[in-house]
Amino acid sequence: MTTMNELSEFSLLAEVSPKIIEMRLSLLIRQYLKVKTKSVAHAVVRQLELLLSHPDCIGYPNERCGYKKMLMQWREIAA
Repeated sequence: MTTMNELSEFSLLAEVSPKIIEMRLSLLIRQYLKVKTKSVAHAVVRQLELLLSHPDCIGYPNERCGYKKMLMQWREIAA
C-alpha cells in the first residue's frame, strides 16, 4: 500500500531531472570536502538515493554501478 507521503515524494521526484540531482550531488560533495559533517553526508546519501530511484535515470550500467558504489561509501560516512 502506498502512503500519501510516498505519492507526494514520487510526483516531486518526477518533476526534478536527473541532471539537477547530479548538480546538487556535486555541490554537496564539494561542501562536504570543506566541512565534514554528518548532516552533509546524509544529504549526499539522499541525493544518491533520489538519483538511483528516479524514473528517468536508467543510464548506462557502468554509471548506475558507480552511483551504487558511491551510495554504499556515503552511507558508511554518514553512519
